[in-house]
Amino acid sequence: MVIAFDAKRLFTNFTGLGNYSRTLVKNLQKYYPQHEYHLFTPKITENEETRYFLDTNKFTIHSSSEPLWRTYKMSFVINQLKPDIFHGLSHEIPLGLKNNVRKVVTFHDLIYEIYPKQFGIWDRNVYKLKYKKAAKTADMVVCISKSTQNDLVQLYKIPQEKTCIVYQSCQDVFQQNSNTLPTVTLPEVPYFLYVGSLIPRKNLKSIVQSFAALADSFKKPFVIVGSGPDKYVDQVKRQISELNLESWFHFISHVDNHQLVHIYDQSYLLCYPSVYEGFGIPVIESLFRKKPVITSNLSSLPEAAGPGGLLVDPTDPEDIKLAIEKLSDKNLYEKLSFDGYDYVNHHFSMKATADCLMELYLSLCSR
Repeated sequence: MVIAFDAKRLFTNFTGLGNYSRTLVKNLQKYYPQHEYHLFTPKITENEETRYFLDTNKFTIHSSSEPLWRTYKMSFVINQLKPDIFHGLSHEIPLGLKNNVRKVVTFHDLIYEIYPKQFGIWDRNVYKLKYKKAAKTADMVVCISKSTQNDLVQLYKIPQEKTCIVYQSCQDVFQQNSNTLPTVTLPEVPYFLYVGSLIPRKNLKSIVQSFAALADSFKKPFVIVGSGPDKYVDQVKRQISELNLESWFHFISHVDNHQLVHIYDQSYLLCYPSVYEGFGIPVIESLFRKKPVITSNLSSLPEAAGPGGLLVDPTDPEDIKLAIEKLSDKNLYEKLSFDGYDYVNHHFSMKATADCLMELYLSLCSR
């Protein structure tokens, strides 16, 4: 097969959507090298994350800085290529693709619909227009979780039979044995851990409140890895200060993946009580490192955590506190560690997710 991808995020985004794109394309080529892979992008950023795709003959890259090229002009190139599959990896499909090109689009979330106040009115309207059009144009809509599929069917009235769930994996470094000890300053181990953006819906304030209510015998240092708007980060740090918890909380802004693996490996658990996620990659990263998770009972997070997580009401600090206390039980801790690791290997490994997506491509081409 000839498979073409909208690879803008692969080459320009270095958080969630970019990580999804790079992991997916790399895994497909790794396990199915017999196919031909083409990457379409208006811009190329060359760094450690993208070098794999640039320093190899495994991919053909098509790029242009011409205005509106990605919106509709690259369709002329795609139509000339005549791929069997075109896959828009992040909610969009270019205008003008011919009918004989099977079109797939991935939907990660509809957060701008669920929490509209977190977006400007212009952004919301543009997202709604482009994303709804892509969902209706596609031959199949890939949803990264059952939660996203439900949102898409309910909010955009996309027929459920036109959607499917293909879970995403995390980068290979989190799924491999690690013998390296990257230089990163950490508190006394083991510690509680949070990984992700520092923004309101991730619910850091509830984490701080729950920690403050813990008896000293249950407390461990708490490492927070991530960055976010200064205003919100300052609010969290002010809350920590007002509760006299400065000595317990440690913030780390930027780490590479090898450092992050080391941080997971030295942790006791991941606390991730977000109120909404399309999937929740830190949850499966933690479980691949055999560390149990406390996470939200909302959106996609129960799917990501499976039997490796304790589910809590993210708006209830007391619920989070009780979950932390429960995980002091050695038998429960070991059970969640083992069951969680087995679960993510079965559902979210590189090969399992690549196999599922390739099965979808072959099904579309056989129609």
